[in-house]
This record gives sequence, structure tokens and C-alpha cells, in this order.
Amino acid sequence: MARRANYGIDAPGEVRKLALFGVLALLVGLGSSFLKQQTGIGPGSALSRPLLWIAGAFFAFSLLMIWASKVGKFRVRDRLLDAVALKGNEHVLDVGCGRGLALIGAAKRLTSGKATGIDLWSAKDLSANSAAAALANAALEGVADKVVIDTGDMCALPYADGSFDVILSMTAIHNIPTRAGRDLALKEIMRVLKPGGRLAIFDIFHPFRYATVLRRLGGVDVSASGPIFLWVLPGRCFFARKPL
Repeated sequence: MARRANYGIDAPGEVRKLALFGVLALLVGLGSSFLKQQTGIGPGSALSRPLLWIAGAFFAFSLLMIWASKVGKFRVRDRLLDAVALKGNEHVLDVGCGRGLALIGAAKRLTSGKATGIDLWSAKDLSANSAAAALANAALEGVADKVVIDTGDMCALPYADGSFDVILSMTAIHNIPTRAGRDLALKEIMRVLKPGGRLAIFDIFHPFRYATVLRRLGGVDVSASGPIFLWVLPGRCFFARKPL
């Protein structure tokens, strides 16, 4: 049986925490009920019922995050790629490419073009995140010859000005802990984007700040989607075109 590409679980530590809290709430709730039945001591259902509801909420949130990693983010990826309308001959950059979801999706739509991915490979943000995993996924998806993988910081992209026709980024920029760092990453992205080039970003937590910064970087034409709920959080897609 052929192996399928595996794009990992986003924020795996948070998924584990939610599941663990759910287990703890479940155990305490059941324990309280059992203690009351056996000994007549303790709050019984007065405590167990709300704890069981809390356990159910934790389990639901963890399952929603897994669904987002296995299903939801693919839909967002396709929305970004549809918006940039690749012709097939572009040089595409995926900033914070992880295990290659958007990168490989773009490569599949290219004919003579190339797709480059860059990341620092944080396993905190994506399970088993590595350059090797991205390359393995590209091979499994049949686009290894169209993909280049680099290791580097999005705040100091190792590319010349105007190197790319299209730049993508999915839930990556928000991982930079400071506003100054995120602003610098956007400045770097616009630097390596060709005049007239297209940019598509999906992110959570700071998307409206991104739009403001992009507009300040030379009057970039920016449009935004409505809220998109992924990983239990509202995110937005932003699309921009660099002036000629």
C-alpha cells in the first residue's frame, strides 16, 4: 500500500494539553460520583456533572484541532492557491512552509515553475517538523523535482530583492513573538516579492496588523476574507499585490 503524505498536527503540545485536561476532569468527576455512591461523602453529582461537561468540552476542542490539521487547513490552502491563480511558470515562495502543505499544493499547479519553502522547523508549532519531512512529502506527492527546501529565518530571508512571483504563508508569521519581528518578516516578504507579484497569507491573532503593515510598505493593494475558524480560533486570509 502506497504511503500518503503526512502534514502533521499543528500545535501538538496544545492538543495534548487539551486531551490531558479532559482526562483529568473526567477522572475527578467520575471519582466524585463513585465516592458519593460508595461512602455518602463528598459533593457527588453537584461536582461530577459540571466536571463531565468540562471534560467533554476539552475533548471536543482537542478533536476540533485535530480535524483542523487533517481536513480544515487543506481547505484554507486551496483557497489561498485559488486566489493567487497560478499560471504554472511562476517562482513561488512558501514562508514558514512546515512539512509542505501549501508548498506542495503550489508545486502541483506548476508546469515550468518552481516552489521554494523556507522554515526554521519548530516541532512546537508542527509535529515532527523538519526539512526531511517536507522533502519526503514532496516525493510522495510526485513534485520533488519542482520543490526547493531551505532553512532560514523569515525575518532575514536569504533571497535577492524581487526573487518571487508569488509568496504564500499559512499560520506561520504569528509564531514570531514580537510585533517588531512580525513587521520585519512582512517587510522581508515584500522585499523578495517581484513588482506586480501576488501575496496570500492566512493567519490568526494578528491579521489586521498585517494588512496595515503591508499597506504602509508602499501602498500595497490588500483585500481580506471574512473570519475563517480553524484551530478553534478566527483567522483571515489576506491577499495583496505589490505595485509595479
